[in-house]
Amino acid sequence: MILGIDFSINSTAMAIKKRNDQPLLFSFVPNYVEGKTSFKTHDFLKDVISTHGYIKEGNTKDSIKDQCIKLKNADNLSNIFISLFDSLEIEEVDEIRIEGFSYMSKGNSFIDLITYNTYLKVKLIQRFGHVIKVVPPKTLKKAYTGNGNATKCDMMRKYLEDNNNELTEKINELNFIKEGEFNIPKPLDDIIDSIGLTSIW
Repeated sequence: MILGIDFSINSTAMAIKKRNDQPLLFSFVPNYVEGKTSFKTHDFLKDVISTHGYIKEGNTKDSIKDQCIKLKNADNLSNIFISLFDSLEIEEVDEIRIEGFSYMSKGNSFIDLITYNTYLKVKLIQRFGHVIKVVPPKTLKKAYTGNGNATKCDMMRKYLEDNNNELTEKINELNFIKEGEFNIPKPLDDIIDSIGLTSIW
């Protein structure tokens, strides 16, 4: 069993791949409420992608409190993963592939991303052992599309070319492809990356 995780604070995606089966797909978003307009794509995809919300508190004007809130939010997100593994009775995996950070990332949001990401990695190691492989974004793109500089649109195009399943049907129903260009709604771009992580090598 291989887990592919495309990590972000607001739209983490995970694919769980068993042998030659179609991957199980999961989206993790803060403060998810079914039926809310901002989650309409998640709701539309609920037959093929299981969405899980986690509590994310907003910032205050107190910088010390805000740092504590960020740690709590990071803990909440990582706990959602562990509770999902519990519910699926997953106790052992062969490899966990996590997309690495972009070298273009910087600033306070990047520091927050590292914090959240580290929380999750620690809990994954505690649960499954040292089976994590961090895959640089360019390596993922090169392995999946043949082009290390592939765009999100290129990743989506490759997925649609190679697959004919329930997800591709849903993607076609969304009709976000305009004259060969894509305006990919969340969480699909993240889901495609997580699938790519389970497909390479």
